[in-house]
Amino acid sequence: MISTPTPGGPGSAARPAGRASVRRLLFPAALAALGALLAACGGPAASSETGQGSGQGSGQGVDTVRVGVIAGSPPGVYSAIENGFFAKERIKVELVTLSGGPALVAATEGGSIDIAWADIFAWTSAIQQGFKLTIINPANALKPGQPVNVIVAKPGSGITSAKDLAGRKLGVPAQALTTVQIKKWLEDQGLDPNGPKYTTVQDRTTSGGLVAQGTLDAAATSGAYVTAWQAQYGLTVAGAFDSGVPEGAATSGYGAQRVYAEAHPDLIKRFVRAVRQGVAAFQSVAPLEQNTLLVKYGGADVGKLESKYPGALQKASAATSGELRGPFDVAAENKWIEIGARYGALKKAIDLTPHLWPTATAATP
Repeated sequence: MISTPTPGGPGSAARPAGRASVRRLLFPAALAALGALLAACGGPAASSETGQGSGQGSGQGVDTVRVGVIAGSPPGVYSAIENGFFAKERIKVELVTLSGGPALVAATEGGSIDIAWADIFAWTSAIQQGFKLTIINPANALKPGQPVNVIVAKPGSGITSAKDLAGRKLGVPAQALTTVQIKKWLEDQGLDPNGPKYTTVQDRTTSGGLVAQGTLDAAATSGAYVTAWQAQYGLTVAGAFDSGVPEGAATSGYGAQRVYAEAHPDLIKRFVRAVRQGVAAFQSVAPLEQNTLLVKYGGADVGKLESKYPGALQKASAATSGELRGPFDVAAENKWIEIGARYGALKKAIDLTPHLWPTATAATP
């Protein structure tokens, strides 16, 4: 079902019938409901299996941490689990999978997730609304010269370039990152950034099917889904919109409630160390092995498409191997926030520095 979109932003929703979703970014009622729901099925935050408490002073106890992710992302967490880096740091990870950054940030603020991975605009927007959150480590970034984000459409739709998107229903994920990139991409070509009818797809894995059935005219996607939808639906690529993100800036990051970080500073250090090791390990293996890991955690399977679409695995790897191994480049990050504010993702630009936990800017946590 698609409702009438709000001009200039992802103001409508496209989703398959029967799929639950969090519809508004940190809208208070949705926040309270989501927090209550997840609290009902979650346990105490960072509980120590030895009963000695968590974080500092936990001795050799194992701390249980509820970590919010989306299906198949981020690679660093999954790799750290599989390679035993969390175990080495005496951390037991309980994954909580939700639909996107806004939902993950809402659940973190509600206390039903301890640490979450979400896009930077979702974290910044929540901070601007007064929520006491802190960002503990950067995550995804774009690799210069490796375009991975594209617009897909049906053959014969008449959509073959950026100018053809004006007035058409364009599916975008719930997080604002993609919409900001597309708007800058259009404006860089002298086109109206508010020309498309931006339509929010809460479950991004369904975008290809929505385009194939005609519910959407086109959709923004990346990596494995491009190849999968080419094979399954015959969709074609109408353009790549990798632009706008300053070199060195992270488009997402790991965050927590500030009170949680203050109560568990040693745990935060250990978590960040494990994630960074996980990122390095993920980036050191071949694309097929990367694909196998992501499929295990809900990502699209590109391995079986390689014979039909040679290079599919490499394309998927380019989209998933951009996670940063080290600290934030704060100047680049603040520039990215300024771009987000210019294109409506944020109310205004802010200096992110006061909201970064020490591990976020430390070379070695």
